[in-house]
Amino acid sequence: MEDRDAPRSSAGDVLGFIGLAFAILGLADLPLLYRLGCLFGACIFLPVSFHRQTEWPAWVRWLFSIVVTSLVAYVAWTAIRDR
Repeated sequence: MEDRDAPRSSAGDVLGFIGLAFAILGLADLPLLYRLGCLFGACIFLPVSFHRQTEWPAWVRWLFSIVVTSLVAYVAWTAIRDR
């Protein structure tokens, strides 16, 4: 039999999927309070997920965290502005 590497899933991956779900819900046509709550959840879960990816270099984790936080903050700002 062929020896295959078992797929590795970590807590960081799970947190990333939760953060992605929050980000998608934050883009949906929901009341403003729910949208902002979802975007806040994405702002918490996604950077934590990036920092739990220990195989990545530290600068990549920090860069992704800053970029995703900036993008989510921009989406939240436009949601408030267009209210």
